[in-house]
Amino acid sequence: MFLENFADGKTPVMLLKEFGRLKMEGKEKVKDFNKRFTRILNKFATDTKPHDSITIDNYTSSLSTNIA
Repeated sequence: MFLENFADGKTPVMLLKEFGRLKMEGKEKVKDFNKRFTRILNKFATDTKPHDSITIDNYTSSLSTNIA
């Protein structure tokens, strides 16, 4: 019942694509990017969540070049 009311209905493949396309926007603050990154990461079910090494790699490559 919870999932019916609060899940966004995206498949793990759709979430993985969204996660992979995530990039820090031009003037976006790191704090705001972290919230967005975490929000998308938390959409994954525990058994489909990307491995920690993939998450770290995706996070660092998603930061703007002047921060990373």
